[in-house]
Amino acid sequence: MCGKQSIKVAVLTALLAHSTFALAEDESESDFYIAPFGSYLHSDDKKEAFDGFGAGLAIGKEMNEYFNVEIRGFWQKYENDYSCCQNVPNLSVDGDSQLAGGTLDVQVFLQRDTFSPYLVAAVGGVNTDDKMNSEFMKKQTTYHTQTTSFIFESGIGATYQISEEFSLRSDIRYRLNAFQSDVNSGSSFHDMTINFGFVTGGFTS
Repeated sequence: MCGKQSIKVAVLTALLAHSTFALAEDESESDFYIAPFGSYLHSDDKKEAFDGFGAGLAIGKEMNEYFNVEIRGFWQKYENDYSCCQNVPNLSVDGDSQLAGGTLDVQVFLQRDTFSPYLVAAVGGVNTDDKMNSEFMKKQTTYHTQTTSFIFESGIGATYQISEEFSLRSDIRYRLNAFQSDVNSGSSFHDMTINFGFVTGGFTS
């Protein structure tokens, strides 16, 4: 089931990206760029998890004075909080969750200058890989589940130009993760991510 959902998410993201970039085929002066970044993840309290960290890479195009479009991939990891089990005799529990996903982003710039603030909206998908290790009475057990879901992000950010082809960039985003599971098909998570990286150009269409 997860495999089929992953394929659907990947195909949808690819089609959206192809359609959007096709609109810019005649914009010969628009620049392509790459934007690596690191990220901090503040997890929804419902996850019973600690905050996490990650990294990613975006490939984008400046469509015109006001709009950028990007394809963005990311990986994030956080430790799960099993403090509720620490007082159970002879029981030890730990584990983590890893997120691997991608989005199609649209950035709306309020101005293009040395300091350029923007609004961002994104749609995509993520695969959540949960692992839990438990030891009870010296018997070890490992649980491993994967779930694929759609994500939607919105936020604000800014770039600061260092040179003609190099800028620092940071943004803060609210993420709605339409998480689906066999236990609770109606669940969803509300996370916050803070991203910091740089943008470098040099690629022209």
